[in-house]
Amino acid sequence: MSRLPHLSLTTVLVCAAAVAIGSFAVTSARYFVHNYQLHQQESQMRGEIVQLNRDHAQLVAIRDYLKTDQYIEQIARRVLGLVHPGETLVIVSAAHGVPATATPRAVRGDEPWWKELYIGPPPAATPQPGG
Repeated sequence: MSRLPHLSLTTVLVCAAAVAIGSFAVTSARYFVHNYQLHQQESQMRGEIVQLNRDHAQLVAIRDYLKTDQYIEQIARRVLGLVHPGETLVIVSAAHGVPATATPRAVRGDEPWWKELYIGPPPAATPQPGG
């Protein structure tokens, strides 16, 4: 029959304390990592909220503009070809060698369609000096 080595009470307590401290350290590290990730997500979401609020404000402004008489008159003139009484409609044809319809510009894939339609094209990138 094999005898187990005799361990002193101090050795057992030191080993138990080391396991407890190690467990506490691992748990604390996980907590701090998770807390850091949550703060990062919160910052990202706050940025998204700011951008969504900007988009919402633009959409509200566009909606309000679409309800104005100025927009309705612009569409009536440009799309429907209507004129006020006493006005004469003049249609200008394309110059010689220039196609009557321009080739549509490629729409950027990262912008919503309504921004392209109502706000206009995104600003062109300016070349950076030395780059």
